[in-house]
Amino acid sequence: MKKTILRATFALVLALGLTSCGTVGLVGAAYTGYTEPAAVTSNELGTKVGQADAVSVLGVVAIGDAGVEKAAKQAGIKKVSHVDKKIVSVLGLFTKVTYTVYGE
Repeated sequence: MKKTILRATFALVLALGLTSCGTVGLVGAAYTGYTEPAAVTSNELGTKVGQADAVSVLGVVAIGDAGVEKAAKQAGIKKVSHVDKKIVSVLGLFTKVTYTVYGE
């Protein structure tokens, strides 16, 4: 009985760890911090920059609006030139995703 409970607990923890949004892409075991391109258009590089982010805690709770629309509105951008995605994660326990939108 104890072995069954232990195995079920291990399987649950493993499944939760493998389904976390913070584990997609490049992953460091203790710390992940990088920026990657998310989208590019044919519009010229603008002078305006907007950001929007979302946070995940323990891969169980995720809050925020990391939408491109929110970031563009925040900076008054009408024509998006490109979008970058920044990911910071500590031990998979805390993950923050930030989208940075550039344009005019």
